[in-house]
Amino acid sequence: MDFRRIEWLFLVAFIVIDIFLFVAFQRDTSGQTETASTRSADSDATIVKEMRSDDITFKTPSKASSEGYYISTSNDSSVKNMLTTLSDQTVLYHDDGTVASTFKTPITGVDTKHPDKTLDTVVNNGAMILNGTNYFYNKQLSSQNTVVYTQHVADGQIYSRYGEIRFSLTNDGTVTGYTQGYLSDVSTLREKTETISERKALIWLYQYNQISNNTKIVWTKLAYTRYFTLKNSSVYIPTWVIAVKANSGNNAGVLQLKHVNAFTGAILTNDSNVKTVSGTTSTSD
Repeated sequence: MDFRRIEWLFLVAFIVIDIFLFVAFQRDTSGQTETASTRSADSDATIVKEMRSDDITFKTPSKASSEGYYISTSNDSSVKNMLTTLSDQTVLYHDDGTVASTFKTPITGVDTKHPDKTLDTVVNNGAMILNGTNYFYNKQLSSQNTVVYTQHVADGQIYSRYGEIRFSLTNDGTVTGYTQGYLSDVSTLREKTETISERKALIWLYQYNQISNNTKIVWTKLAYTRYFTLKNSSVYIPTWVIAVKANSGNNAGVLQLKHVNAFTGAILTNDSNVKTVSGTTSTSD
């Protein structure tokens, strides 16, 4: 008897059985996953219909997930040491690291509909604004009397006063001053992590009663907001920022920003869910 040949036959048979069981297991698991995904999709579609029936108006939200980082920044006073390089303005440095400035010579002739045409030059002038090349005009956050520039970090923008320049604009097109927050020593923590979709963020806001009936979703944006702060650093996370405007009631016509943690779906309050860590008291963004 050829024992060698018998051993090979048993080995081949064993491998074939393993492959068969693996394929069967994968098919079963895949079927369960597809069933769960289908149920979830059906449920989400039902909730979206409920939102529309409650007179909540919005563009069809994306079902696609995205990616983002945990971002670390330094809470140092490096900006304070650079204030002497600024000219033609009176500058005040606050303990939270932000700056408030009043121009000695106001900037006039600013187009109130397209303020960036004038202010882009101001922001990129190192004698007028610190680290201005890291900021870009943000039409979404700007209003009639406030022009906002947001700091860009990693793969996104900072939607928090700690990473924004806010110019005060009068009705006749005059800029009298600004406030600025600047995030220094920005670094990414860990690899990119998947985020929830725009549709999921809207659904969770609705399910947690953060969107009233007869409301319009004006815009949505995946940006970074402050999550928690330590003594010498802060951590920012991807956040779905959702602008809503009520059509009736006490807040009718007022634009409100809602925030959803894009990693977990948790509802954030006041631009962040800033926590107290290691006994350090933190403030809301």
